[in-house]
Amino acid sequence: MVGIELRQEERNFVGSLKEQGILDNNFDHVLDLRSTDNPRFVVEVISMFLNDADNCIAELNRHLNQPVINYARVINYAHQLKGSSSSIGGRQVNLACRELRYASDNMDRDRCFEAFNKLKDEYQILKSNINMIIQIERTIIASESRRRRRLLHP
Repeated sequence: MVGIELRQEERNFVGSLKEQGILDNNFDHVLDLRSTDNPRFVVEVISMFLNDADNCIAELNRHLNQPVINYARVINYAHQLKGSSSSIGGRQVNLACRELRYASDNMDRDRCFEAFNKLKDEYQILKSNINMIIQIERTIIASESRRRRRLLHP
């Protein structure tokens, strides 16, 4: 019963994030791939995304703070983060990456900093919200594990 209520809470929360434009329908595909064989799938996918995104943000920060910006590298990391955020449904992060890409294509240092600051802000919003989803998922997994143990060992 707890797992069912938590799944509904999670669906409502994801729906709210979609309404706010933080997530898009691609996140539903991540949730749809969860299975009884791999109940930790969602946690693993989100954790991998966060790790990769943190690395991309750090690299973007490093490259943008060089005296001479290597715009090709900035474009590469922005493109990488755009792709991973798109696959997880991070709509606003995806759009912010696109802005950074355009600014880098034009070698516009000021616009790059503006776009990067927006990207960092949008990423923090996404990160805090999908960390809440990870917490819900972990609670569901623990609840289902306890329920299975009780069924096996009444």
